[in-house]
Amino acid sequence: MSSDVAFPPLVLRCRHHYVSAVAGASLVLLALGTRLAADGGAWRWGVAILVYAAAAMTIRFFLRYCLASLELSDSGFRLRGPLHHGKEVRWAAVRDWRRRRPFLGPRFVMVTAAARLPVAVPLVYEDAHLLELGLHQRQFPTW
Repeated sequence: MSSDVAFPPLVLRCRHHYVSAVAGASLVLLALGTRLAADGGAWRWGVAILVYAAAAMTIRFFLRYCLASLELSDSGFRLRGPLHHGKEVRWAAVRDWRRRRPFLGPRFVMVTAAARLPVAVPLVYEDAHLLELGLHQRQFPTW
């Protein structure tokens, strides 16, 4: 094959245990908030609102990252899903990247590209180590 042939992007889907865990946590938080609100009392309503806020953040993570896919191509990478149609970050434009571990939740990579805001990519995708390898090599991951 000649080198001018463009291959389709490598599409990495979210791991099944993350999909199940985040969806289950969302449902449990919604049920708990509803139960607290139904029991009445001002302080229970306050706690219910906090539980609903946690449920909303969990649902947002589910829709933004768990239903999305990470696409790696020869030119760069992007997240694509129902709530996230990010622009492609080109391998050559990456200035810096760091692996982070928050107190709660999965590890993620913060990528700083030239003339862009930092992009956070959670490492919840199958073979997400390929993204780190590509960032290290500044190209589509090869070994």
